[in-house]
Amino acid sequence: MANETGIPVYEWAAAEVGDTIPPADIRVEKARIDLYVKTSGDANPLYSDEAFAKSKGMECTAVPISMAMRVAPTRRSVIIKKKGFSHPVRPTPFARWECQFFAPMKPGDVITSDTRLGEKFEKRGRKYVVWTITAHNQRGEKVMEYRSTNCWEGARPEDKSR
Repeated sequence: MANETGIPVYEWAAAEVGDTIPPADIRVEKARIDLYVKTSGDANPLYSDEAFAKSKGMECTAVPISMAMRVAPTRRSVIIKKKGFSHPVRPTPFARWECQFFAPMKPGDVITSDTRLGEKFEKRGRKYVVWTITAHNQRGEKVMEYRSTNCWEGARPEDKSR
């Protein structure tokens, strides 16, 4: 199947376990942290007050772990485009997110993330894809790894509101 411009759509059959792209770097800048904290409503002083963070035994202010997807995004649209496909227009609802953290992110870190299609599976008549994202800091330390699962085919319209 192709979109209106004739570019084939990245459907279930086109998605291959192992689909990947080159790594991407994102710097964890203080301005990025401040904006995230402001928009998330999390006013924890660990993220903004260095003296407070140090009084709690930290080297510097903390980076909210919930920023994981901001500093290591899935970049699935880049994978899809690299393979010569267009993204499906239909909903591909988020079904699950699992994350493991291995080292803290610090302001100023450069996070390098690798994204790959790690798994495909079918369950109850629906088809799912699992994107695996692994992130390291500039010192080569593994910071996190997460798996983001999307219902790729078989989602119902009401799934979009879940």
